[in-house]
Order: sequence, then structure tokens, then C-alpha cells
Amino acid sequence: MIKESKIEVEHPRFNDEFLGFKKIEEYFLEILRKKRISNAYLFHGIKGIGKSTFAYRLTRCILGKNDLENIKSLYIPKEENIFKKIINLTHPDLNVVESDIENKKINIEKLKPINKKTFSTSLESNYKIIIIDSLDDFNSKKSFSSLLKLLEDCPINCVFFLISHSIYNVPATIKSRCQKIYFNPIPDSTLRKWFDKSKLINDKNLDILIDLSNGSLGKAIELINNNEYFDIYSRAKNIITNFKETSKKEIDDFFSLFNNNLLLEDFLLIIQINIIQNIKKLILKKDISKLLINVYISIFFEINKRIRNLSSFNLDNSQTLNSIKYIFIKHSENLSKL
Repeated sequence: MIKESKIEVEHPRFNDEFLGFKKIEEYFLEILRKKRISNAYLFHGIKGIGKSTFAYRLTRCILGKNDLENIKSLYIPKEENIFKKIINLTHPDLNVVESDIENKKINIEKLKPINKKTFSTSLESNYKIIIIDSLDDFNSKKSFSSLLKLLEDCPINCVFFLISHSIYNVPATIKSRCQKIYFNPIPDSTLRKWFDKSKLINDKNLDILIDLSNGSLGKAIELINNNEYFDIYSRAKNIITNFKETSKKEIDDFFSLFNNNLLLEDFLLIIQINIIQNIKKLILKKDISKLLINVYISIFFEINKRIRNLSSFNLDNSQTLNSIKYIFIKHSENLSKL
């Protein structure tokens, strides 16, 4: 069973542990040794993968070490003064821009303080660093325009670390002025080793967790903190595996599990993963009907279409769920007639 107590998730600047991304670390070690630091880096990849954690890890080194040409590791112990200053945001050469907890947005007013910071003299180190987490929270074109001007006029000793969970939403003008660093999803084997060591979850639920986390440690911990996802996964697996015998009431009951404590994208991901896994199992069976496989493939693509419509036509959750529930009922009834 999963432990009843929730895992406390600390802010990335508190974290001294960094999972994977050895090549990215080696890349920056070489840059620091040669003192070839660019003015702006865009860290992009799925949410919860460690982009912000790495930005703070890198910041501690740049602001805390005077002999960067001899640096051998980006790791700095929590006991060191620079770590404490970064945690408390008291280092004079660091400025952080984050969204409000309430509205999850970064407006142009939040960017105004960094205008002065960008062009001021560094006080305790050779560099000034500005972390913006994340560009996905920018709420207007004016915010991006303001950032663009800062990047265009940025002095040589000022470094921007920009975080984005979806680089496709970042304007081309911003991307063109940044060194883009892509953070791959964490391999399943790496996540499995981490959780095996942590003892936070049993082997049975770990398999489900690996499937749903999509290579994100942050997402995995989020899922552990909400046990509902594991129940939904099991219920989805049962319905999809036994689709032909599934009643309309069972389908209704399954979709009624969705509530405000869950993210729609996660709920739909659980459905999609189970469909894909079932298709793979059916393909391996020699005596299975191709018609049955085609039904599952059809369901998968119909659901994908509804998901695209969700964002394209700004549909609400209930509209999307009802349309997908109808897909389930329709195909279940058709299969029962075979």
C-alpha cells in the first residue's frame, strides 16, 4: 500500500538532489570552466522533470564559486552559505520571477523590478542571475515584449534562466535569443530505482505510477499524493479489458469518478494508457479478431480527437467527458452484438 502520509514537495531552490541529466551537467561544467556563459538559457521539457531544480543548482555555483575555471561538480551542500542565501532569496545578485499562487500568472508588473536588476552592478559575485519560472504563466504579449527588450539589451555579466513546460507556446523572438536546453523525460529505469530506494510505494502500484508519470518525478509524486488515480487506473483497466461485457451503468459509474481533485488530462491519460496496453496484448494473441483490435484503435483516435477539440474550441470538462463516455457506450454496445 502507499503510505497514508503525503509527500511534502519543497520548492526547487530547497532541493540539493538532481535526478539524471548527466550530459546537461557536463555541458554546463565545460561552459563554466571556459567562462563562455551565454546571456539567456531556455530550459524546456515536461513539467516536474527538474528544470527549475537545475536552474537553482547552476545558480548556486555561478554565484557561489570564484574559481569557476577549476570547477569539478555543480553540487553544493546545503550547509554552505550560498545555499542558504538562495533558499531565502537574500543573495543580492539573484532575482526570481514566479507566478502568484492564487492566479498562476506572471503579468508585466512582475517583470518591472528586474529591469533595474538587469542593468545594475553585481554586488557579491561576477554575475547577476534572473530566473523566470515559468514562461507558460505569462498572461499577455506585453509581458513577452518586455522580456524581449531585456534580452536584447542584456549586459554581458547578466544571465537569464527561463523555464518552459511547453516551448511551442514561447514566441520565436524569445527563443531566438536563448540557448535552448531540452530536458528529456526521466527514463523509467531511473524513476524505478529512485522509488525502490525511497520505499514510498509498493511494486504493484509502482508499475502504474511509472506508466502515468510520463518520465516526470514531480508528476509521480503528485500522483502518490492523490490515491484516487490508482483506483481510477484499476477501474479503467477492468472496463477496457472486458469492454464487450461492460454495461452502460459500469461506464457511467467509471466516468462519475472524475472530480475537482483530479486533472482532466490525467484522467484521460489513464484511459489512453490502458487502451494502448490492451491493443499491445491483443496483437500478441494469435487467435484474436482483427475487428476487435480495430475497435480499440478507433476508440483511441476518437478520444484523441475529443482532446484536441477541448483546447481548440475551449470546451469545458463535462462536455469533453460526456463525449468520450458516449464513445465508450457506443463501441461497447457494438461489440456486444458481435
